[in-house]
Amino acid sequence: MMVTRMTTRVNMEHTKEIKTVHQFGRYELIGPVKLPLKIFKEKVSEFSIWYFAFPGGQYAALIKGNPSKVKKPLVRVESVCIWAHFFGSQYCDCGWQLEEAKRLIDEEGDGLIIFAFEQHGKAVGLRNHFIVYAEGQLRCHELVVDAYTSLGFDEDYRKHYGDVADILRHFELKSIRLMSNNPKRIALLKKAGIFVERVHHEVPLDPYNKIEMISKKVKLGHLLSLKKKGGQNDKTRCNKNRAGRLQQREV
Repeated sequence: MMVTRMTTRVNMEHTKEIKTVHQFGRYELIGPVKLPLKIFKEKVSEFSIWYFAFPGGQYAALIKGNPSKVKKPLVRVESVCIWAHFFGSQYCDCGWQLEEAKRLIDEEGDGLIIFAFEQHGKAVGLRNHFIVYAEGQLRCHELVVDAYTSLGFDEDYRKHYGDVADILRHFELKSIRLMSNNPKRIALLKKAGIFVERVHHEVPLDPYNKIEMISKKVKLGHLLSLKKKGGQNDKTRCNKNRAGRLQQREV
């Protein structure tokens, strides 16, 4: 899938004093930017952020401490999600996973989160992800697989992790503990030459995220325990129907 980036580049001939923009082979690097970040609204901790631009996508690398000094540092690869990261949606686990990754990395003192901007909606794109959600809800589809395939989209367009592997190698990371429940992501990173040890990273099940979590486990093979939060059940007609069908398949 071709990605077009609307960016205005600095004319380096007229800005010779700029020292934070660098070119490394096929990618551009800008940084670092130091930011005090909230950790689950409990504390503030300083992280450094770097910008990476590859021919096929833009990324931010959020770093705590010095991960290269750790034998297997904690790492999270996060695909941008407007619903959760911008607006706090509880349908998916994206927001929880990002915040929990920040908390765990801050707790350990060293780690890295790679934020993939072109991977919105599993890289279907922002406009198409709006269509997936709007039509999926209208038709009472779950929003992980069926809402995509019913509209002719692939379930996931994230086929390669070469850029992510290059970012890891830039920071001298060849062996990592990856916070992920997605066996496909783990396999693709291993294929790209990174040694991966999985760290379980699962949001507690609740009435809002239940359909997505069950769909991920039943249809995509995600490594989930589906532990409930408070023992609550879904109350909407669409959610009841979809949950019932998915749970029957799981049995």
